[in-house]
Amino acid sequence: MTASAAIAGSLLVSGCGLMPSLLVDEGSSGALAESHAADDRGNAVAQQQFFDNAMLMVPMVASVDPSSSWASVEPTAWDDADPTVRETVVSMGLDACTRADSATEISELEDPAMTWLAARFLCDEHREVADEFLSSDASISPTHTMADLFELALVQDDATATDLLDANTVCIGALAIAWEVRAGTTPDVTCWLIRVQSVEETGGDTEYLSLFEHADDAQQAATDARFGELAEASGATPNALSELLEGVEERDASE
Repeated sequence: MTASAAIAGSLLVSGCGLMPSLLVDEGSSGALAESHAADDRGNAVAQQQFFDNAMLMVPMVASVDPSSSWASVEPTAWDDADPTVRETVVSMGLDACTRADSATEISELEDPAMTWLAARFLCDEHREVADEFLSSDASISPTHTMADLFELALVQDDATATDLLDANTVCIGALAIAWEVRAGTTPDVTCWLIRVQSVEETGGDTEYLSLFEHADDAQQAATDARFGELAEASGATPNALSELLEGVEERDASE
């Protein structure tokens, strides 16, 4: 998976989408879906899941489009957030559900990332069209749609949003010291891709978190190598300091 900020930008913030699709089923099945949706929208657990996952997406989306409304949100896990922040972010999701309720075609929607997250947790009856809207006809991966990548980027069962936000901060710092990210992208996007790839390969967030934990020399060497593998697969390249540190490690290992 290699990052392309231009493609990502057009997908995540432009709201472009040309495939028409009916967003709400008609008849009794539609009534049942509407009832279920109302339960989700007011469900405290669903709202917390939406909030935490939105917070993990914010740095990536804001990096692609600094003018986005997402850029004004400071990523904070639900448990650490002020009640007014919780209400504001959840309201963004509920508003996206409301807009989807009244839309009849994908082209009438806006904000693909927010629409997808809202449909994923708060108004599941819009999930299928949200997948199409987010992915459109392009992706930052040659093998995955954007909906695929967003699904992989959700909080897994073996981590908390706080764990992941802390790990992301360390990841961004590690890239800033010893790596050059792909032209046209940012450390935030690169760390997002590193985690997505790790989740896909290992089935959870345990490995991603372990990349930033202190370990003995042998384990640290293996961890650094794995981080480098994921970073390069995400479009980053080692800078001069990284190459110097690698040379020191190789010399120490041979002594």
